[in-house]
Amino acid sequence: MNPQEAISKVKTLSDVEGLCISFANSRNSSDPVLAVKKFLKEEPYTADEIEEITGENLTSSFSSNPAYLDVIKVAKHYKLHQRAAHVYSEAKRVHAFKDTVSSELSDEEKLKNLGDLMNESHHSCSVLYECSCPELEELVNISRDNGALGARLTGAGWGGCAVALVKEDIVPQFILTLKERFYQARIDKGLIKENNVDLYGFAFKPSSGAAILKF
Repeated sequence: MNPQEAISKVKTLSDVEGLCISFANSRNSSDPVLAVKKFLKEEPYTADEIEEITGENLTSSFSSNPAYLDVIKVAKHYKLHQRAAHVYSEAKRVHAFKDTVSSELSDEEKLKNLGDLMNESHHSCSVLYECSCPELEELVNISRDNGALGARLTGAGWGGCAVALVKEDIVPQFILTLKERFYQARIDKGLIKENNVDLYGFAFKPSSGAAILKF
């Protein structure tokens, strides 16, 4: 199967800099991450290349979504390989995270594995999806340098929040260090108020998510 045939079989939407394009997968591969590596070039695609491969006009395909049309007007290229690689590898990490939590590993082994997955996720978000920012990179690095087993951006990225996996016995010192090494400089510059700093760095324990109970 050539790349054009493989791409035409795709059934999954991958977000490409805000533009959802049904693009890369292969019916001959059960692992979409491998399919991305095989069938999508690492160099960015132009709109003309995408239209030639898919046989569809991008403007017509996304005419019902003004936000996508705005992207098409200004975008010069689309990093399909990188974006798809992030989406599919992140999905695999979600399953790996769940499997680790429910595994028979020791607590220490679980924490290490979960931290590694968080770090891998952040790297993918930062490098492949490019949804990080200098402030988040700084916050994540400070977290890892001061006892976090793993740290990553969370939420939508692009200047949002970071979450760190920290052992309970070092939480107070960890938060104090974040205040000293990250937030104090921003307090000094007047970017945040000192009285509000506790709103930015705080501890929480993981728990079950939302659920529907049937009686």
